[in-house]
Amino acid sequence: MKIYDVTRTLASGMSVYPGDPEFVRTPLRSGESSISALALGTHTGTHIDAPAHYFSGEAGVGVDELPLEKLFTTAELLSFGGLVSETTPAVLFRSGYREGDATYPQLSEEEASVLVRAGVEVVGCDTPSIGNDAVHRILLAAGVMVIELLDFTGVADGVYRMIALPLKIAGADAAPARVVLIEEEDETV
Repeated sequence: MKIYDVTRTLASGMSVYPGDPEFVRTPLRSGESSISALALGTHTGTHIDAPAHYFSGEAGVGVDELPLEKLFTTAELLSFGGLVSETTPAVLFRSGYREGDATYPQLSEEEASVLVRAGVEVVGCDTPSIGNDAVHRILLAAGVMVIELLDFTGVADGVYRMIALPLKIAGADAAPARVVLIEEEDETV
């Protein structure tokens, strides 16, 4: 079994979405031990969007209420524009995005609707945003989990087991997450 950590490292000076707060870690002392204070936005680094990002009331479920079973699943990693398998519950899109790039591919409203109709439960990307506001609303209203700013460096396109766990922040619109892809070894001899 090979495990790929596809999470971007949170570090001072990292790029953030325009208008979002910068990530800051302040080392502190507490008696004889070291601790840190963190300042960051909920969409910093690799993160999972919740419906509360665009909706309020009952439709605006926070990240703490997301069904985790959808985040322990089979995921297909492919390039933007690639053909999606009809049986994969999670689709992860690779663009080759580099931190600080001003432009990058995003899903269109039509592509988001196709994924919803296909029954996809999780959509992820290595870019700062999966798409415009309408794309987010289409996906989140349908209960599709959105994971943004993944890091696919050194990971080949293919099918993996995925585990994605957002921080459990009450009512939050999103939360940073640790995401891993697991490549099962072929046990046929």
